[in-house]
Amino acid sequence: MLDFQPAVRLRNLRLVNPLGTAALCTLWTPVPYACGLLEEKAPALLDPAASPLAVIGGLYGGGLKLMLRNLHHNPQIDTVILCGKDFSGAGEHLAGFFRGEYERTGRRLRYVVPGGGTRELETVVIRGRSSSCTLDESLLLPAFAEPPAVRELGSGAEGHWVDRVKGFLEGYRPRNPPPEARPAPVPVPRLETSLFPSERAGGSLVADTIAEAWAGILYRLSRFGAPAAFRKGKERRELQNFKAVVRYPSDWDPGGLAKEPWNLSPEAVESYRSSIVDPAGLLEGVPYTYGSRIRSWFGEDLLARAARDLAGELDSRHAFVSLWDNRVDPAAPDAPCLCSLFFRKTDGKVNLAAVFRSHNASRAWPLNCLGLLRLMELACELANSDPGRSEPLELAPGSLTVLSLSLTLDEADLAEVSPVIDTYAKAPYRMTEDPCGYFRILVDAQAGEIAVLHHAPSGDLLEEYRGKTPDELSRRLARNLAVSDLGHAMYLGSQLERAWYCLVKGLEYVQDKTKLA
Repeated sequence: MLDFQPAVRLRNLRLVNPLGTAALCTLWTPVPYACGLLEEKAPALLDPAASPLAVIGGLYGGGLKLMLRNLHHNPQIDTVILCGKDFSGAGEHLAGFFRGEYERTGRRLRYVVPGGGTRELETVVIRGRSSSCTLDESLLLPAFAEPPAVRELGSGAEGHWVDRVKGFLEGYRPRNPPPEARPAPVPVPRLETSLFPSERAGGSLVADTIAEAWAGILYRLSRFGAPAAFRKGKERRELQNFKAVVRYPSDWDPGGLAKEPWNLSPEAVESYRSSIVDPAGLLEGVPYTYGSRIRSWFGEDLLARAARDLAGELDSRHAFVSLWDNRVDPAAPDAPCLCSLFFRKTDGKVNLAAVFRSHNASRAWPLNCLGLLRLMELACELANSDPGRSEPLELAPGSLTVLSLSLTLDEADLAEVSPVIDTYAKAPYRMTEDPCGYFRILVDAQAGEIAVLHHAPSGDLLEEYRGKTPDELSRRLARNLAVSDLGHAMYLGSQLERAWYCLVKGLEYVQDKTKLA
């Protein structure tokens, strides 16, 4: 008789009875918490000699590929019981997989094969009610001689699923006869990508919308993210102290984000935006929520306090909210990733700067930003309706700055987000407005010089630079930090070179004219 042997060893697996033939999946409910409830309400289910359960595991953070490999390697597991909280649709994806409800996309990606070489694999998509999951074809349903049955018992009120699991297992009978052979392990393929050396810390980008910023972040991580191993055994690509500025975070379309390549369902987005402003108590087995930390954890609604500060007559920099609790977080196995919020009132807008201690760039980043936008909206609503003001305010959300101290991308998530990366890589380059202003370039043939007029975005003349060569002018512009955008700098370089050519050849120079006459 086969005993349970994981093909992929995972930190959140609790081995119960190695000869058991059923598995319990607690979805997003933490496994230690679930086991604590079982010890209290149904201790017999944790008996290593008699329990029908071989193993207890979760599906927190996209572990479906790994769970499928463990089930494939252990064909004696004939039943998977699903219970607990599910915030990502992972339970739907697992059940859908074993019903064969996945779609081939026709899209093929090149993967690195263990032992050397590469192989092209087609991607498949499992679509749930409010989310989707991308896999590759290296392990699909036909590889399972006898797929396990999936029993969805739900969650309900805290701990009630324990009674359902206990009742189900009282009538459970293992499949007969049990398998005798164990399939060879199927390794998780690694997407082939090019990694370019770069400085790991201090990167930044500026984008108009959350979707554009997300695509740019994924593209940078796919090219420049440095491999990093973390204490939980996770291996990811990392950029440190990365700053993303979104000029117009309010410019988002739920219907557009639900389409390819974003695949962010309106239901998932709205659920997250609601939870981040919800001061209610903690969910089953979840050590914290952002909503509770911001609005009730410290005995005060910190968002309302920040809004009162924004409603003040005088300029202030006290609208600061800290989610980090030094009493418990430094030693906690799970502590808030979002650490602080800084609201700043400027010209009738409320800008927000948010600091994340650690930040998952795949599906978490855009949801986090849409949640932060909801905090900005509510802060403005509370400030505008503040009863202490003599005159009403009309504050509205402004820009959003997200500083990710450790911004990471799991290699296993690359295939899922690769359509977003491809969309960014193939899009034509669009020069954005440089916040440092714009330049007019003129040729003064009589003086034998090139004149560069630096204007503020408002049109005011800031400074005039004069020189005889592009090198001389480029050094002075760089020294004065007159240009902040890389595309703008490259454009200026090409225009200065054209202006110099026209100067020495006695030709007419017209800025932006692409053909020399």
